[in-house]
Amino acid sequence: MMRKFSIFTVIFTFIALILGNLVVATDSGDACGTHWPLCNGSVIPDFTDYHVIIEYSHRMFTTMLGLVILVNAIGALIKYRDSKAVRWLTYLSFGLLLFQSMIGGLNVLLGTPPGFTTFDVTFSQLLLLTMVLLSYSLHRRETPLEPNQRKSVTMSYRAFTIGFIGYIFQIILGAFFKHSAASSVVLRLPAQEYLIESPQLANVIYSLHWVATVVVAVGAIWFLIYSSKLQYHLQLAWLYLISIILNAVVGVAIVVTKNVVVMSSLHMAVSTTTMVIGGSILGGYWFKLKKA
Repeated sequence: MMRKFSIFTVIFTFIALILGNLVVATDSGDACGTHWPLCNGSVIPDFTDYHVIIEYSHRMFTTMLGLVILVNAIGALIKYRDSKAVRWLTYLSFGLLLFQSMIGGLNVLLGTPPGFTTFDVTFSQLLLLTMVLLSYSLHRRETPLEPNQRKSVTMSYRAFTIGFIGYIFQIILGAFFKHSAASSVVLRLPAQEYLIESPQLANVIYSLHWVATVVVAVGAIWFLIYSSKLQYHLQLAWLYLISIILNAVVGVAIVVTKNVVVMSSLHMAVSTTTMVIGGSILGGYWFKLKKA
């Protein structure tokens, strides 16, 4: 029962992040003013404005998410108290939830200052990754590994971990590129507020983001080759590579269409999916593969 609930928690967290992307895509982040947790000073706001409906629904959903994560954490601690990994991941999930809630509240109270949403995106993605890993840590059924494959598998997953850390860096850099309005500078589009106004600095950030994309793509291809040879996590390896390619395709579409709001939100949705896939690969290796 606890293992199924942990999967439900991952899905619930994923939906909350997608709803957050919808808030950005529809420019509804300021629909409730600078009031938090109230909306325009009211517990029940005026729902005639669809922006208010989207923003307030997101707030209610994230409140429910907090309760779901809390129940998941308490249940995991009670049933798997002997597991050090479960304990640490549970504490981390609850800590990230509190910190992300604080960042989200400050973002509203400060009137969504340019660049600040990057913190919200970062801790939301890390919370999702933690929930995926926690879910895998509760599933104790192990997959045996042949002794002659142990060294190669270990090496491939160590390399994947390095590449995945690079992917997390890419997400953070991409979020900063968007929310600092550096993307508007590069694409020569107007923005309400700028944190990055220098074209040179904006192009440096943009270039670093694409360099990180290439490095992560190469790492994904390398991991797929090893996964094909060892016949372990092959489907996830393909999904991971495809999602990395989709990230790059949507990134190109942002430049071509200059549709920063909608395409960037789609970019973030694909990135969130990639985070789940990458977390599943790491969780499967750390908690389900019998290495000794």
